[in-house]
Amino acid sequence: MIGRHWTELDTPIVLVDLDRLERNIERMAALARRHGVALRPHVKTHKSIAIAQRQIAAGAVGLTTAKLDEAAVFANAGFGDLFIAYELVTGTKLERATALARRVKLSFGVDSPEGIDAAAASARQAGTTLRVRIEIDSGLHRCGVPPEGAAALAGRIAARPELELEGVFTHAGHAYAAGSAKELDRIGEEEAQSVLRAAQLIGSVQVVSVGNTPTATRTIAQPGVTEARPGNYVFYDGMQVALGAAGAADCALTVAATVISRPEPGRAVVDAGAKTLGLDRGAHGTSSLPNYGSLVGTEGAVVRLSEEHGVLQLPASSDLRVGEPVRILPNHACAVANLADAYTVLRADLVVDRWPIDAAGAVH
Repeated sequence: MIGRHWTELDTPIVLVDLDRLERNIERMAALARRHGVALRPHVKTHKSIAIAQRQIAAGAVGLTTAKLDEAAVFANAGFGDLFIAYELVTGTKLERATALARRVKLSFGVDSPEGIDAAAASARQAGTTLRVRIEIDSGLHRCGVPPEGAAALAGRIAARPELELEGVFTHAGHAYAAGSAKELDRIGEEEAQSVLRAAQLIGSVQVVSVGNTPTATRTIAQPGVTEARPGNYVFYDGMQVALGAAGAADCALTVAATVISRPEPGRAVVDAGAKTLGLDRGAHGTSSLPNYGSLVGTEGAVVRLSEEHGVLQLPASSDLRVGEPVRILPNHACAVANLADAYTVLRADLVVDRWPIDAAGAVH
């Protein structure tokens, strides 16, 4: 496979443009350095040891994961500073987290008295200390407490000698529904101010953490923010382009597919369906995008998906033929990564490497 042009590959297959990937990694690292903010990228986007190694080499202080299973994969690969941006509340997960915390520096999210008490009980039983961060709701209305609720949780943590409060964190995922750059600015400002306000009410915390690619350039520049956890920036995707957070030339991940049918002038079918591209038309349940992906280098969009079929809407004048390869920019790169088992890595459209997606799925 090495040295072959992407058009010669069997499909469907997930492609990563290495030049774009490296540029994206360095650009975000440089932004964080410029503002004196620690970068802790979210690896749920790529789930790849090879990409995480490049992020650390560029200056990231550690990694963020969405799940305990992801954290275990990266800990086993030698990454020693991990934050699970998720509430762990069951005895089984807390027992596993406690065991992992003996091997690496580990912290995770809490947002309730019940979660705090469960974490303290697990740490006490193991005879150790667990690091936690309080999640702040900055507008997504998923997990987290309002800034005004942080001090009470911090007091409960302080009363548990088995727990150490590392800081506060938030994720402004509602930014994906923003309709303008002005709205993104507003959401980014509110994202940063929510954790800054929570930290002020608590009195003193080590980490004030924001995490969102579309608002990253805004939140990282906010005085008082100490850490940023963007994830999608390594690849970008159709959602980021639609938001204006990236251009098409920044997008490093695409899916190669083959036209398997051209039933009529305005319609073609490719061999990449929902099990390759995912069904996202916008993040967090929104349907802000009109299709499921767009063609790269030619006009056309993926307007319908079955499990293994993607239906393209094309101009009637399109010269796409049965058997011809196409590249698709997916709406959501994170979903594509989770559905695949490897990246085929390109420079100048030629294959230079193949990287396993080490934590794909990671459901336990």
